[in-house]
Amino acid sequence: MANEKDNQSKDLYSSQVDIQTKRFFFDIKENHKGKYLRITEQSGGRSSIVVPIEGLEEFDNQIKLVINTSLD
Repeated sequence: MANEKDNQSKDLYSSQVDIQTKRFFFDIKENHKGKYLRITEQSGGRSSIVVPIEGLEEFDNQIKLVINTSLD
């Protein structure tokens, strides 16, 4: 049986931003699998996505593309 400590995550960084009626949380965490970014949207309910730390640069590139495209 797996040790409960293996499933725990350690908080490394947290921030939040409020946009209109939504609140977004940006949390860098670490668990036995490694570091990751969790982005959580709170607007009535909650939903979140998880991005492994190794994918943050590509994630950032895609966000910038979306921003640049939407501003045209």
